[in-house]
Amino acid sequence: MPTFQESQQNRLQIFANVFKGYMGVMPIVTAALAPLLTAMNVLPVYESQRKPLATMAGVLGFLLLAWLFYVRRTIALGSITKTYRIFFNLCPLLLIIGSIGCYVGYSDTLDASVLAANPGAKLPRAKVLSDWSQENPAPHSTALQLYYLGMFLFAEAAFIMMALREYANDVRQISEYQWMFGLQAGTGGIPPEVNPVPTSPPSPSAAA
Repeated sequence: MPTFQESQQNRLQIFANVFKGYMGVMPIVTAALAPLLTAMNVLPVYESQRKPLATMAGVLGFLLLAWLFYVRRTIALGSITKTYRIFFNLCPLLLIIGSIGCYVGYSDTLDASVLAANPGAKLPRAKVLSDWSQENPAPHSTALQLYYLGMFLFAEAAFIMMALREYANDVRQISEYQWMFGLQAGTGGIPPEVNPVPTSPPSPSAAA
């Protein structure tokens, strides 16, 4: 029968493995998802912009993934340095908020664009987005493209930032217990060799 300590370690390990596997694949999925959703017409978009947006969303998504991995040392060290840790902890949340903001901005700008292209609503909205846009420039075209790309790029950057934290912990061979409750390097605290970080949760008898 497993002891309390083993049970705690098993729960932490199961959660960590599921989360790390999820976080490890999601940045790549997100980079591939943007052009796929654009091609499937999941989000309303002018037909004249569909192929350029699908292409740019895919290319920029993978370039963003490559660049953030390129600066992984800065992200890894910054996330455990006292001066910058708060920023790196909040950065994924700010990117998520940015993605939501881009979606709201895109939706509002698209409505304004369709209204400007079709005064008096003489044509159905779907007709304006498809056939009309093939022969006419879309109003607010630049803003629409920036908002659309921002939706996916901000979301992908948030995934990558969180995944890189887990990747850094794996490289450092930091256990879940050490990461959650141990000293963090770069905080200016007592060095690990003076006050070693425990590698496993304390036993019930020691805690008592």
